[in-house]
Amino acid sequence: MRIHILLILSICIVVLMLGSTKGFAQKAALPFSINQRPQPSGSNLETLIPRIVGSFRRDAISGNTDPFSGEDVNVEYKSEKDIVFFGFGITQTFEDASEAVKLTREEAINSKINIKGQQYQTGKNPSYFKIAGFMSWTRGKYFFYAKARNEQVLKNFMEAFPF
Repeated sequence: MRIHILLILSICIVVLMLGSTKGFAQKAALPFSINQRPQPSGSNLETLIPRIVGSFRRDAISGNTDPFSGEDVNVEYKSEKDIVFFGFGITQTFEDASEAVKLTREEAINSKINIKGQQYQTGKNPSYFKIAGFMSWTRGKYFFYAKARNEQVLKNFMEAFPF
């Protein structure tokens, strides 16, 4: 009887441990630690799209300057011969911003861009889609994307971008 109880207890412990490994597993790091960055606020483009990001600089914003318009505000950041094409918008809801990330992934797939090795999450804050040389992400209802010629240029930019 005592052996029977010990056997049942051992089985229960093993099942509990196997069932809870998910809780003990480390979460994969989000690209460029975007979840550890400050949450943007307001609509001041000079704050949200800084003129200087690390070694990258942008000119004055031209074209669409209304982040609420439903169209992205677009700029080019330059550092010597490297260029990062950058887009930004403020959506009505977090869900809309997350949907924008989903759309960037769908556009990549429809354009036959290789998404092997992608990092992708929607429906959470932050949502993100990252492949080599490109990333789109959210911070609340703020939507951002950056496109560079390669992973290293994107990394240099993203490590300095505040949000």
